Amino acid sequence: MKNRFPSRELFELRNNIPVDMLIRDHLQIPSKVRDGFFRFLCPLCNEFQTAVNPATNLARCFRCEKNFNTIDLVMEVKGYGFRDCVLFLKELGTVHRVPAEALTSLAAGIGRPWGSVKNFMKKRNFNERECSN
Repeated sequence: MKNRFPSRELFELRNNIPVDMLIRDHLQIPSKVRDGFFRFLCPLCNEFQTAVNPATNLARCFRCEKNFNTIDLVMEVKGYGFRDCVLFLKELGTVHRVPAEALTSLAAGIGRPWGSVKNFMKKRNFNERECSN
């Protein structure tokens, strides 16, 4: 087994797995939406004084002043070492690689009729179920 992981792979694990989905669905940390913000129970201080920033894909506890990325959270909640944590995140299979050009074109379709967006997604081999989620 390899002892090192490529920096690109670690970057993708930190940034392409939505931290709120990881908290809610995979780590099953108690969470709620309050005042329009996704809040979760901090694994360090057990307080709900937290928030998730989707733009940076980081979670933050304002009480203990700790930032968490996906790797940090898994290490803290599961008690895994770094290597086991990375393998756990790789097994999730939730990393979807979508080219930047596809996202740009999709964003251009916002506000347009659903049919044009659906056609765009079909051209890129997304099925309709993935488009409607």
